[in-house]
Amino acid sequence: MEISPTQTPLSDRQFAEQIMDSIRQRHGVDLRAIFANDALSERKKARIARVRLTEALLDEASRPDSGAVDLDAADFDQDTALARMLDTEVDVEPNLALARRDANHVMSLRGDGVREYLTVLVRRFENLQTAKTPGQFTIELVSSGLAGIGAPMTAEVLRELRAGQSLAVAIQNAITTIGLKTAIAAAVAVLTGLLRYLALENPKKILGLVVNDTDEHLVVKDWKEGVDGRTAGDLYLHSGHMAAFMQDNERGLLSPRIQIGARVTYGPEEPDTIVFAGLYVANRNVGLRGTEGVMIFTSPAFRVAHLFAVPYFDDNGTYIGFVTEGEDIVKVYQDFYDKRQVSISRTERNYRLDANVNAARGGTVSCIAAIIQ
Repeated sequence: MEISPTQTPLSDRQFAEQIMDSIRQRHGVDLRAIFANDALSERKKARIARVRLTEALLDEASRPDSGAVDLDAADFDQDTALARMLDTEVDVEPNLALARRDANHVMSLRGDGVREYLTVLVRRFENLQTAKTPGQFTIELVSSGLAGIGAPMTAEVLRELRAGQSLAVAIQNAITTIGLKTAIAAAVAVLTGLLRYLALENPKKILGLVVNDTDEHLVVKDWKEGVDGRTAGDLYLHSGHMAAFMQDNERGLLSPRIQIGARVTYGPEEPDTIVFAGLYVANRNVGLRGTEGVMIFTSPAFRVAHLFAVPYFDDNGTYIGFVTEGEDIVKVYQDFYDKRQVSISRTERNYRLDANVNAARGGTVSCIAAIIQ
């Protein structure tokens, strides 16, 4: 029987170590040693963890007695997809795709529910990375409330839905098309990012999920310029640094890069609407400072800023609101910081904007924000 971390007294770090010990015993990859190696930068740790675990899982699946099927793609550039996930953009997290009913549940979470959802995702992704067939992967994915991970998989899911398939069949067919190897690598990318967050001993850190329930693709312009406090783009860290950030493609490998994809709907009843979400992880550097920052999402229709704050002495909080083109990002941060709350929901310009952190106190914080049209 699977034990949820919320049913045990384990700390975040103990929970992460439990999973990493299981990975070491089952697959021979010591993630704890990688994350504890102070000679490596955080980005180097992420890359090594992702590459070694993916390689180990694919080696196991390729053995004649593994029972794995449909490892290779039917009609898809699997080598390019794997190279991008393993060798480039190592500090980014692929989008998660959610069915509308599951997205609505996630966006409704408050308080401890925010933290529980994001933590339980780790256990779900642990199960995903050991799937041996597209069917097994589909079962775990649907149990997680997800319709896909990353642009290659979700692009194929959307194609299958347009052809009239049910969601479960669409997912299974999509995994067969892109190959189980690509699906496993996508699951590993998310799992290692979540484990990095949980394993951090840092007393001021945040794991965030931003849901885009609109018809617009969202971009954070020049976000890499702001991961350590610079103000050249639409991501700004007043203190701390961004350890991992959302990035994917609009639809498939060759489409433009974005932060979070636009929702996709089918038919007047919208039974299989797919909503996308992006993950981020931020933590403090050193000294008596916390982790505080703001990101601005841009689409052709709007600019929305989302603040997260885990201060060293003051209350945790979040805020979300519209901003104008050219508005100084440091001023946006200061204005939003003063307005921060544990939970906020507001309607403006026919959009609902939500943002929620799990608690006002404590240094290990989870946040779920949403832009809803």
